[in-house]
Amino acid sequence: MWHILIFVFGAIIGSFLNVVIYRLPRGGVTLWIPPYSFCPNCRKKIHWFDNIPILSYILLKGKCRYCGWRIPIRYFLVEVVNASGYLLNSFVFEDPFKMVSSCLILSSLIAITFIDLDTMLIPDSLNLLVLVGGLVIALRSSFLEHFLSSLFAFFMFLLMHRIYKGGMGMGDVFLAGSLGMMLGFFPMILTVLAASFSGIIYALVKNKGKVDMKLKIPFGPFLATSGYIIFILSNILRWSVWQEFF
Repeated sequence: MWHILIFVFGAIIGSFLNVVIYRLPRGGVTLWIPPYSFCPNCRKKIHWFDNIPILSYILLKGKCRYCGWRIPIRYFLVEVVNASGYLLNSFVFEDPFKMVSSCLILSSLIAITFIDLDTMLIPDSLNLLVLVGGLVIALRSSFLEHFLSSLFAFFMFLLMHRIYKGGMGMGDVFLAGSLGMMLGFFPMILTVLAASFSGIIYALVKNKGKVDMKLKIPFGPFLATSGYIIFILSNILRWSVWQEFF
């Protein structure tokens, strides 16, 4: 029963994340004004029975009830992924502080991923939430290692920001530092490698196999996705080899 409630709560938060992803980068609206959900196409208010996480998308067949606008599948995926992630966290973490922090981090990373894909920008407020969650995890683990990992990741990405001017934004720099606080040294190194590899593959696919050093891609989604996956794996596997050195 507890895990079902966690999944439902995760779906509700996922529904709110869709509001964050749409409104946070845009002018003319805030997270709270207007105080209701509306169709981005016809701007009509969405009533509660059409705003039930996951279920409403299925019942409406992915279309607005009023104008027939096809709702992007992203809305459905955000709710499902966030709910599933919360459920996974409840199985992985026995420590309630780590469990709550991991859910905060997951939701922030999901919002970062889609906002960066849309705008090539990462809001500072979301990076701050990742840092807060990472700080709680660091305090419940080995704080010194996580703190040094955060500094290392921050200054490494800051150096890349200075070297590749315009190729990497400060949002990526702060995200790397926040993830370093959450992960620790070894998982953070794996995260950078995985994010770099997946980013290269994405760039090649997007550019039809051609190498273009001037092609700009949002790096935040790859950093966020790799960071969370490796974070979960590191807690499941407990990195026994790494623990021999720390």
